[in-house]
Amino acid sequence: MREEAITFGESGRLVGIITDPPERLEKRPGLAVILLNAGIVHRTGPARIYVKIARELAAVGCTTLRFDFSGIGDSPVRQDSVPFERSAVQETQNAMDFLRVKRGIDRFILLGGCSGAYLSLQTACCDPRVAGAILINFAITIYGADTAERKALHYYYNFALFSIQSWRNLLRGGADYLKILRALRFQFMRKISSPQQIGPEESAMLTNLRLLIDRGVRVAFVCSEGDTRLGDLRAAGGDELKQFCSTGKVGLDIIPRSDHNFSSLRDHERLLRVVHERVNQMCSATTQLDECSIADRVPTASVKLHALS
Repeated sequence: MREEAITFGESGRLVGIITDPPERLEKRPGLAVILLNAGIVHRTGPARIYVKIARELAAVGCTTLRFDFSGIGDSPVRQDSVPFERSAVQETQNAMDFLRVKRGIDRFILLGGCSGAYLSLQTACCDPRVAGAILINFAITIYGADTAERKALHYYYNFALFSIQSWRNLLRGGADYLKILRALRFQFMRKISSPQQIGPEESAMLTNLRLLIDRGVRVAFVCSEGDTRLGDLRAAGGDELKQFCSTGKVGLDIIPRSDHNFSSLRDHERLLRVVHERVNQMCSATTQLDECSIADRVPTASVKLHALS
């Protein structure tokens, strides 16, 4: 494969790396994968996982681009007052523009972790060139609305509950009982909340999913079993997200015994395998959709003759 350092965007301020498939491989026609920064992490991704993803996909024929948003990694801070949430979407569109000019690619799969997943979804909703989105540990809001109670509840359910030492501390008076009570109250309030009481962020996520499904955009959530955002996603999506997943309209992959950053090499391997499979599915679906679209647009010979007569 071949990797090329590039600059693009307004005044060439955005810095990225294109990874092209080896020349001997048949390339995915007209489709590329763009990787968006996970939080404030450099374009290499946590523990260089984005580098691995880019090279894995290039090895099977996908051109990829990983780049830094303004103010992250090697891309300098913007000099205007555009909010990051809006400028990041614009810069993702700049990346698509660049690949169209330099590689002749006009269809894209967006992939990002945490806030990068949030921005992938936002960009997909406003740009018809996006054919798919792989959302890793999707954050319901870009600013990560994690609370102390949510984190504490996640710890108690996933770790302390199975720890002998934690039970000893609880029985001997060494536990933080007020913290435990707050976490239990948080869980109770979340359970009794009606679907009509979901917040604007949750409502916006479901609205965006409906929009993308109607457009035929493929969406897949990839979640760490050990991450609090999985619980947030399930709570926000409710029965409607379950229905989307059961009917195959939305994908949901949960990687067991993994943390937020997929820290271990084993987690890397499993994440790469999931991403590879989802990209293959999205590429196949996009090819079929494009063929159907072309068939609908191009008149048959009989239609042409009728129109001429």
